[in-house]
Amino acid sequence: MTEIKVCGIKKEDDLLRLIDLNVTWAGFVFYKDSIRNVDYNHDSLFEIARNKIGIVCLFVNPRNEFISKIVQKVKPDLIQLHGSETPERCNEIKKMFGIPIMKAIEVKNSESLKQVYKYEEIVDRFLFDSKLTKQKLQGNKTDTINWDILKKYSGNKKWMLAGGLNHRNILEAIKKSNSKNVDVSSGVESSPGVKSKELLNKFIHKIRSLKS
Repeated sequence: MTEIKVCGIKKEDDLLRLIDLNVTWAGFVFYKDSIRNVDYNHDSLFEIARNKIGIVCLFVNPRNEFISKIVQKVKPDLIQLHGSETPERCNEIKKMFGIPIMKAIEVKNSESLKQVYKYEEIVDRFLFDSKLTKQKLQGNKTDTINWDILKKYSGNKKWMLAGGLNHRNILEAIKKSNSKNVDVSSGVESSPGVKSKELLNKFIHKIRSLKS
C-alpha cells in the first residue's frame, strides 16, 4: 500500500482527519519563515498524533539545540531535513538523536539524482521534491518534477515523491515515477497553510483507487 504523508499540519481537526483516513505520516514544519510553521508548545496537537500516526518533524538547516527542543516535545518517528544539509551534517544529526533521517533532494534533471548517492549510506529515506526554496516553504504552490527522471534512481533506500502533487495529477505521477510513497501539502489546501477536507479526501481516495 502507498505510504501517504501530509505535511504542514497545524490544526487538531486536520490531524484527526488524517488519522481517520489512515494516512501514514503527519508532517509538522518547524521553520519560522514558513506559513506552515507550527508552535512546538502545541502539546495537545502532538499528543493526538502520538501512537496513532507517524510523526515527521521538518527542519531547514537546524541547530542542534533547536532539534533537541523539538525532539523532547514532539517525539518524532522521523526527522526530515529540507535544507542544504551535507551528508556529514545528516550523519551528525542521526547519531546525536538516534532518529531516522529523511533527506529532501531537489530534482531538476537527471543530473540531480547523482547527489543522492552521497547520502545513500547515511540517511534512511529520501524525499524527491521539485524545489527546496524559501518560496516553497512560505506556502506557494510549486511545479512538479519530471516524474520519468525518478525511474533512474537505482539506490536501495525507500523514497517519497513530492512537489506540486494534487488529486488531479497524483495517479499520473505515481505511474510515471513508479513511486510507492507520496507527500502532499499545498495540493490539499484551499489557501496557503489551510488544509481542505474536500481536497484531502479527493487526494486520498484517488490513491486508494489504485490496485496494490
